[in-house]
Amino acid sequence: MKAYPMTKRALLLLSLAMSSLAMFPQQGLRINALFEGKIVPAKKMVETRVRGRAISKYKLSYFRSVRFKTDDETFRRIDHLASQDFADNSNQFKDRSPYSSGTMRMVNQKKTFTQMYELAPRDGTNRYLCYKLVGDVVTVIYMEGSLSSPEELKKLLKD
Repeated sequence: MKAYPMTKRALLLLSLAMSSLAMFPQQGLRINALFEGKIVPAKKMVETRVRGRAISKYKLSYFRSVRFKTDDETFRRIDHLASQDFADNSNQFKDRSPYSSGTMRMVNQKKTFTQMYELAPRDGTNRYLCYKLVGDVVTVIYMEGSLSSPEELKKLLKD
């Protein structure tokens, strides 16, 4: 047997391992069903994933967002899942209070709602779950990194 086929197998195994790691950050959260296309079909969403050096200047190591048009029922479901994740994570905070902030306002005659949740850190990494509704378009964002406070997050998201 040649060494070449073994190299192909090794590359295949490595790529499979890397792809499973890419799904890990928000795994275990109820909102992950949205990111997996189980609530809104993936073909109806615009997804963005960024990790590493490209976002390190923002004190982030992982950023994932999905944006799509929504109806009231789907938005209520997303709001419910995110608030359940926040409640589940609130029990894990040891030395600080969990942070949640929701604001409703009118911008250019469109109803705008923003919700930010600080989730319990995992392996020393701070985690945040946010979503913003503008008219009938919602953007849901999951972030990880060394960003240390919700105030920094608000500045980052300019909200």
